[in-house]
Amino acid sequence: MNSLKYLHLTTIVCLFISTVSISLNAAELRFPNGDGFYAEFVYEDERMIVVRFKDKEYKIPKKELEYYDLSNKGQLNNSYKITILSLKNGSVIRGTIAERKKDEIIIKSELGFLTINKDEIKNNNSETDEHPEFPIVYLANDKLDNLTRIGGSVSFLPLFAPLGTQTPPLYGISLFTEPAFLRFKNTYQLGFKYEYLQSTGPIREISIHSGFTYLYQSKVFNSNPLLDFYGIIGLGISTVNYKYDQSNSKVGANPSAYVELGWQGLKYGPSFYRFGWKNQCFFEIEKTHCGSGLEITGGMNF
Repeated sequence: MNSLKYLHLTTIVCLFISTVSISLNAAELRFPNGDGFYAEFVYEDERMIVVRFKDKEYKIPKKELEYYDLSNKGQLNNSYKITILSLKNGSVIRGTIAERKKDEIIIKSELGFLTINKDEIKNNNSETDEHPEFPIVYLANDKLDNLTRIGGSVSFLPLFAPLGTQTPPLYGISLFTEPAFLRFKNTYQLGFKYEYLQSTGPIREISIHSGFTYLYQSKVFNSNPLLDFYGIIGLGISTVNYKYDQSNSKVGANPSAYVELGWQGLKYGPSFYRFGWKNQCFFEIEKTHCGSGLEITGGMNF
């Protein structure tokens, strides 16, 4: 009986050790720019690899990797940079820099360690970071990914001629929501927006109530959170009220659309801010009225 208990306990311990050893396998990932990483493998599916690097979790689409090996035995939380050296004799050497000296570079290539005189190098090989940081754009921020955004904005929209010559620019406010369940791949988002614009001029007064459904997309460049830009395409219905005097007015409901491009690199805690330039049109039966101007947005993640 004791031997059976011992066997059972030994089996559990072995399974635990094997599970831990598997979970700590180092996955080697390499991006097309030559940045390579040894990170802890978490899981994968048909299109995504999830790893943990320096206590942070990252989600990387497989199509954005040049190479990956999920059974690598390399050192965890380590990175390297693939360097390509073009020599004056026409040779091309690809590998990682092992050591830099005053007149020589020692590079680890598929042929082993090679010592190259700097005078033999054709291309300008500057001392780039040979231990790059993991691109922040792949950071798996599940907490924010699963939150809904709500917020508001203020707009200043000068109109084009001929209506723009008869009335001052439109200005107003809007309210919007971007539900978490309508977010795709952390970059695409469907949202809903209510907007009120008005203009008071000597010839006519205009007030516009609009409801939009829009598609939002964001893009971070060079893995820098400050280089975070976005684009929005919105379609909706606008109720436009033209008032010429106390007894003369015209009201109509018309399709409307807008395109907005801007920057959203300013964030603080759960809050976010967007600064965009918007082009908006109102499609009437007889003519189309368009304008172009500034929109400033602020919101929170809940």
